[in-house]
Amino acid sequence: MSYPPQPAAPGGQPYPAQQPYGAPPPHYGQPPQPQFGYGAPQSPQPYAPAPPPPGRPPRRGLKAVLIVVGTLVTLIAVVVGAAVYHLANNKGPVDLSKEHVSRPWERAADGMTAALAAKDEEAFVKPFKGAELKEKQRKLFRNLVKIPWETARWETRYPAPLNGDMAVTFVHQVKGVDSSPVPEDYNWRLEQGDELITEVSGAKDYTDKIAKGSFYPAPWDYYEELAVETRDNLVVVADKGQAAELTRDIDVIAQAAKDDLEAWKKNGPATTGGREGAKGFFITLEKRREVYNKLYSGEGKKNDSQEAGVNKPIPAYGSQTEKNLLPGSSRIVMDSSLSRFTSSEWKNGVTEISRHEMGHAIVETLATEYVLVQGLQDTQLWVVEGFGDYMAFRGRDDAARATAQALLQGYRFDGTLPESLGFYAGQSQDRGAHYILGCLALRYMAQKYGEQKTLAFVAAHYSDPKQYKQQITDATGLTVEKFQSDWAAWVRSTVPGMR
Repeated sequence: MSYPPQPAAPGGQPYPAQQPYGAPPPHYGQPPQPQFGYGAPQSPQPYAPAPPPPGRPPRRGLKAVLIVVGTLVTLIAVVVGAAVYHLANNKGPVDLSKEHVSRPWERAADGMTAALAAKDEEAFVKPFKGAELKEKQRKLFRNLVKIPWETARWETRYPAPLNGDMAVTFVHQVKGVDSSPVPEDYNWRLEQGDELITEVSGAKDYTDKIAKGSFYPAPWDYYEELAVETRDNLVVVADKGQAAELTRDIDVIAQAAKDDLEAWKKNGPATTGGREGAKGFFITLEKRREVYNKLYSGEGKKNDSQEAGVNKPIPAYGSQTEKNLLPGSSRIVMDSSLSRFTSSEWKNGVTEISRHEMGHAIVETLATEYVLVQGLQDTQLWVVEGFGDYMAFRGRDDAARATAQALLQGYRFDGTLPESLGFYAGQSQDRGAHYILGCLALRYMAQKYGEQKTLAFVAAHYSDPKQYKQQITDATGLTVEKFQSDWAAWVRSTVPGMR
């Protein structure tokens, strides 16, 4: 395939190459799941990597064993700690014979559900005690009424509070976006009386911190006032203070959404494993890094300077106890302070990152694998992140060529597809190379065997990752080894400077 030069930005410099990333937090109520992110730009100048380091010793086996052992020890500690915590705090059985028989917490949840449907603010805040908490809930209500809901209800999770605490789930489905209702988990602190809710937070873990798997805080919880833009199969939100940027970006993001959905509808499989790809997208634009790291992430996640956007899978409500993962939707967050949004080439940048993250979201509803140890799962990360970049650069051959040349300059290519263990490397050159090599593998597959087979391969791999080798054969008629060899020769012949 020919790779024409990438269009130059003002001043004659190529549009800056972007470094990719993705690293998973714990999945809701289950072992950790991947959250697939997009990389932050490292510099406004063209990528200029340092000379490659000396050879890397083959320590994968030892590293994998240490990761597994460490993970098992951590899981045992978590389980034991949770048991001790609950035993220590459970003072005895809850008496349901008298004061609990009417279950006022259930009435409060039902009342909030009815109040939101009726857009009745006073009824919504009625069960909350104190002026400060009521005002907080008023802001939540005013944000929630701006979202187009298919479903929005509150459900208490237990028959009675435990030491005054009640777990509550906001079960919601965004119209035109979510394939099924998804959860956000809260903790209510209760006391007797009509104004029985005295404190609201995200659901707590056994250490009494907000659980990452609670998917709290959502933008409607965090922002004082929510700015919302809706288009077909798309809802994009931001803090009111960023409303002007949201207004500027919405049509570009909407076109990217249309591009991805039309590509999947045209050449993707209608169903895979009885499931369909996502039908829409919910996106938050956030330029404050501390807020970006906190959304949907409990107490907040560790910052990674290479991350510019992330797609967070959310399970279908009620699926947490099922054997196989059943994603209900995804939530995308993009850092709008970075050069994709701020450079003179911002339309290209916003298109690129939007297509990448929405590409992840489309196939996330097909996923079935629980990931216990990142890098040792059956799902191949070169397929996951390669597909994001495949969608980002679909129909943009010049941009794909320029990015590949920049990210692979000086990289020691050994002719193999990137391994999942170490895929999200700490070194930006390695991480960026892994992403673009995955992208090139899918671009090569599409060029030689057709896009229908390529998208069917990606969908099948999400649905049943243990069948990876057979899926390569189904798509290409080749073994993995032969496909890899042919692809490597193609990369060397098409990417300038590759050895």
